[in-house]
Amino acid sequence: MSMDDGRVLRLLLVEDNPGDARLLKEELDRVTSVRFDVRHVMRMAEAEAQVGEPGLDAVLLDLSLPDGQGLSNIERMVQAAPTLPLVVLTGTDDDELAMRAVHAGAQDYLVKGQVTGPLLVRALRYAIERKRVEEGLKREEAARQTALFREQFLGILGHDLRNPLQAITGNAALLLRYGGLSEPQRKAVHRISNSAERMARMIGDLLDFTRTRLGGGYTLQRTEMNVHDVLRQVVEELEVAHPGRKFELNVSGTGWGAWDMGRIAQAASNLVGNAVQYSPEDSVVRVSACDEGEGVRVEVRNGGPPIPAERMPHIFDPFVRGSEVSRARTGLGLGLYITHEIVKAHGGTLQVRSTEAEGTCFWMNLPRRAPSPSLGSSAEGLAGI
Repeated sequence: MSMDDGRVLRLLLVEDNPGDARLLKEELDRVTSVRFDVRHVMRMAEAEAQVGEPGLDAVLLDLSLPDGQGLSNIERMVQAAPTLPLVVLTGTDDDELAMRAVHAGAQDYLVKGQVTGPLLVRALRYAIERKRVEEGLKREEAARQTALFREQFLGILGHDLRNPLQAITGNAALLLRYGGLSEPQRKAVHRISNSAERMARMIGDLLDFTRTRLGGGYTLQRTEMNVHDVLRQVVEELEVAHPGRKFELNVSGTGWGAWDMGRIAQAASNLVGNAVQYSPEDSVVRVSACDEGEGVRVEVRNGGPPIPAERMPHIFDPFVRGSEVSRARTGLGLGLYITHEIVKAHGGTLQVRSTEAEGTCFWMNLPRRAPSPSLGSSAEGLAGI
């Protein structure tokens, strides 16, 4: 807000002396450069009740009121309206008190008998500007604290948790290979290994979520690659993980483009794994890829109940799942969100269609090249973490 923008400046005057209040209003009325709308209250409790109303620009506060005295009035007002500029009015010309008032949260300090219209306007202008600067510094500090928290959070996830999990999975693998275990022991170690791997995937999802929400996006390492090869690998891995499920893979066209192979594999694995998770065990999961315009279209289809209509607008939001059955499933509900962000980072689109008759189909359209030459061929996005 600027006092020079021509609009009315709305003030809350907290003053228990009607004569002093009238004199202040008369001084403001003499000012021609700024228009004022002054609301007058006589008690601290009234001020606290009204200061939260929208539209106020500043507060003029007496330090001597029937229900509040001295610097405690400032503290109460700052607590009630921490972002409003505050100018103190007092009958005491005391430099030490003035300094204490500023330290308590006031932006300026005026002695009633010395107040003129121009002086009051100047004090209000300075108070509003000082408050704007203070709030800006607070926002900068909050952003710095957020960045610090982000780094600490990523450090915990990326190092303090991943390293112990890798030790668990590595030692579980050694036991399975050389341990001479009985069958019950072997099954127990398998469960340990599978649980640790599932936790590692969750940590990876949380890291990706943090990158996109706090860091600004993904860093992509684009190389010339064939998406058909990635899809074959993804399907083969899921066939091993789900030996009872049926998969169909159909590809056409060249499949070549400049993408981040690891990220595209992650996106495809998320989509195919999602299809396995939300479809009947005796149904077929169909994966296909074909050329489309200047890019490649990858589709993943599965049967089973459709995604509820009310969830469709939020299906790519974080921590959202497709149906109630997900409550019995593992994972954090981040897979589709992460996939959407990966596709978006490549300049592509991810869409879904789900009906009772046709089942559910997710498809991603991937441009073969980076959407803008300025992004470069080796890295893009704004990850920063």
